[in-house]
Amino acid sequence: MTQQTVPPQLVIGDIHTLPQKDATAIIERITRLEKRTFPPSEAFEFPVELWKKRPNTRVIYAKPAEISRPAPTGPKSRANKDATLTENTTNVIAYAVYVRMKGTALLHKLCVAEPHRGLWVDENRTAARRLYARCGFAEKEKVENYYGNGRTGIKMTLELG
Repeated sequence: MTQQTVPPQLVIGDIHTLPQKDATAIIERITRLEKRTFPPSEAFEFPVELWKKRPNTRVIYAKPAEISRPAPTGPKSRANKDATLTENTTNVIAYAVYVRMKGTALLHKLCVAEPHRGLWVDENRTAARRLYARCGFAEKEKVENYYGNGRTGIKMTLELG
């Protein structure tokens, strides 16, 4: 178990603020994540038209930030020495769909990709920690005062696969 690791940089956005081409790509990735996560009877169909601004419906997504790195060099590389490559980090790792009705936002759907799922538990709740461990969760991180002064939180993640 590590002590307070830093999570990767995330980009959180609203598909309604994107151009149609980019919004369509995000909707396609959300659809793939939806189909991997839920059984066919529970999977929500995300029509491409969702990118259009609707006053009462919002689709929020999270994806890793793009990381620039130097282009490869060497005899087999066709890239220019000064060029940089951008990693393909457009995979959506989470999304939420909510609807606003009469001034209230109602959460319709929330999904987080498998490798990013986890939970937090109070360090002193040993029965809960044992239960989660029996269900396959592993303790990954500790954060002092997570729940308040003197109450340490432990992040537990489920290793699938």
